[in-house]
Amino acid sequence: MNTLTRIFITLIGCLCVQSAFSQTVDEIKKSPHYYWGESVGKTSTLADRDALAMLINSISVNVENNFSIHSESETKNKKTDFKEYVNNLVKTHSNATIKNTEILSWGEEPEVHVFRFVKKTEVYKIFAEREHKIKEFVEEALRADAKYQVADALRYYYWALMLLHSLPNAESIAMPIAGKEQKLDVFLPKQINEVIGNLAFEVSEKQPDENLTHYLLNIGYKQHPVVNLDYAFFDGRNWSLPTGAKDGKGIAELVGDASLHKDIRIKIEYAFENEWKIDNEVHDVLNKVEPIIFKKSYVNVPLVGATVVTAVENNAVKKVENAANIYLSLLERVETAIRTQNYESVRDCFTAEGFAIFTQLIQYGRAVILSKPDYTFVKFEDGILARSLPMRFSFSNNRRVFVEDIVFNISPNEGKIRSLSFALPNDVCNDIMKQRQWDEYSRLAIINFIENYKTAYALKRLDYIQSIFSDNALIIVGKTVKNHLGTDVAKYTLPSNRIKLTQYTKEQYIKQLSTVFKSNEYVNLKFTDTSVKKAGKGGEIYGIQLKQDYFSTTYGDTGYLFLMVDLNKTDEPVIHVRTWQPEKDPDFGLYDISNF
Repeated sequence: MNTLTRIFITLIGCLCVQSAFSQTVDEIKKSPHYYWGESVGKTSTLADRDALAMLINSISVNVENNFSIHSESETKNKKTDFKEYVNNLVKTHSNATIKNTEILSWGEEPEVHVFRFVKKTEVYKIFAEREHKIKEFVEEALRADAKYQVADALRYYYWALMLLHSLPNAESIAMPIAGKEQKLDVFLPKQINEVIGNLAFEVSEKQPDENLTHYLLNIGYKQHPVVNLDYAFFDGRNWSLPTGAKDGKGIAELVGDASLHKDIRIKIEYAFENEWKIDNEVHDVLNKVEPIIFKKSYVNVPLVGATVVTAVENNAVKKVENAANIYLSLLERVETAIRTQNYESVRDCFTAEGFAIFTQLIQYGRAVILSKPDYTFVKFEDGILARSLPMRFSFSNNRRVFVEDIVFNISPNEGKIRSLSFALPNDVCNDIMKQRQWDEYSRLAIINFIENYKTAYALKRLDYIQSIFSDNALIIVGKTVKNHLGTDVAKYTLPSNRIKLTQYTKEQYIKQLSTVFKSNEYVNLKFTDTSVKKAGKGGEIYGIQLKQDYFSTTYGDTGYLFLMVDLNKTDEPVIHVRTWQPEKDPDFGLYDISNF
């Protein structure tokens, strides 16, 4: 076959393909079952962008009348008119739409033709997917609400409400709640107001400090100490950074003469704008939907009945007989060093490793002691655990404040602090301590391990993290399994028909974690909703399931963490399996010890 013949055949083939495309395009345009958009551009990227924009506009025009939860009056006198507002809402579905959009393309640069189309049934499936997510958020909020986790409850109630406003026919969406069908456009704002209304604030003490006064707050919810709550306070000049309350304790700081302070102005956080990036869909929607303001979120807390305390006052609960005074003296020196920022003065209070951890903790963020500690001393292994010193950590380059309780691990033989950790919330500890089928030592070992794990990530202790992961550990991130291989053959595997396995060496994992640590001013893990099961064999091997909120300077997410850990040697824990899922898998839910 000569060259001219080959060119002729190729040309005929191209014409046939283009003719077939034209026939398909015309059929789709005439069909009532499709949305479509087309464009011609100098490049494929430009043509595709414009075709997608036309497709989204086509969808917007057709569903506009169904956005009855909005009205023309909402956008009147604003830069965005109603039609553009609805178009923006539909764009929040565009990422999902792309997955179900088919593309036809022909021609060459600078005249590339792109035709995008999607079945109308697929679009309604996309709306249904968001409706499903909204209902999952409501269920999460209800669970958090029942456990007095107010920060989590408000977050999910509000995010569900905002996602609801991005759907057509939002006013018709309902779900059963407490045995009654509830329309969510009515239930959600009512519930947010009720949660806020059930909060109670009380100033318990104040600590004068030059031109600043620290006020300790007792915060309750439905007659119980709030497990968590985010809020800001007006310090007399400006609103503070978002501040976290934990286990019923919070703090506010007011500038100026304390005798002139009459009350504290509090704003309860419900939108959690700093956490939108945890979820791409939430981030996209909340940047486009008109915000809903809850005026009840502003609260005045009167300054009555507050006890003035000094920096050295301490009332400890003495759980270890005949020794508490020794430990109290040690801890009071450390507290004084933190308050005066004279850290070197207490080097002799620590072992070498303990002082290194203490230094890392102080450098974690601007550290402030919240209040006088109410220590509980607990004997564990050959040491004493002193629980706990409430502290607040803030960061110069980030709008985030964390409240953490510090646990001290004291060596009685040396009379020195050998380790420190961030305590778990009281409700998580209580969930573990309720497991009466295991002895107290095992339950304390589980708590101690989780607290050390949480602290290692916060203080970026790569050496510790590396030491607790088995060389043959199995790591699952999202829906991808990464087989953590060392010199031995991996013991733990998943059924191959459930999930794809990907090998990932320990060296690569630590290297990646090192990059994360170096690029972030802070990392913080928050755990709730604990479930612990013991393995049927192997002694002290446990499956620990936790809901994890991950915060860092550049990234955040929420998901479910599972750790399968060997605690036969509590001073040398070994993680065999670590999984993280952004949500429950539709096929099998959450990973637990039964999967391995």
